[in-house]
Amino acid sequence: MSNSQSEKLQIEKIQLDEATELTATRLMWAGLIPFIGTAIIGAIGFWQAPLAQAFLIYSAVILSFLGGIHWGLIMAKGMENPQGSLVICMIPSIIGWLSVAFLPVLWALGVLAIVYMLWLKYDVKRVGQAWYEKVRQPVTFVVAGCHFLWFITIATELRVG
Repeated sequence: MSNSQSEKLQIEKIQLDEATELTATRLMWAGLIPFIGTAIIGAIGFWQAPLAQAFLIYSAVILSFLGGIHWGLIMAKGMENPQGSLVICMIPSIIGWLSVAFLPVLWALGVLAIVYMLWLKYDVKRVGQAWYEKVRQPVTFVVAGCHFLWFITIATELRVG
């Protein structure tokens, strides 16, 4: 049995019951509320500066959470090469922090959106559970779309402003 087959079998042992899957799915969708709410209110023109900052902070926090999922899998002994995986799963946190702390808003929005999309591919491949991928993909596309809406809103304000 190859390492990837062994890893997949180990991860498959970490199955959630139907009620837990449903709760996790609902929480993922509910996690979009701050993304969508701030993006729409900001696009309308209300409280743009504080909402943009709140959006960026929330985005970085959620990226950190997505990396943390892999810590949980590693701790449950569901992944091979745990040391390498631990290093890799720190990438979203570090990029999120660097983006919010040091980049201009437009750059931060672009970088965060790209990291969400790139991490999606890594994440679903490593987690390997159908229910997770089924929900994670559309949720990530909505998150990236909210980043794009903020980007357009702020770029327009800078151009017109």
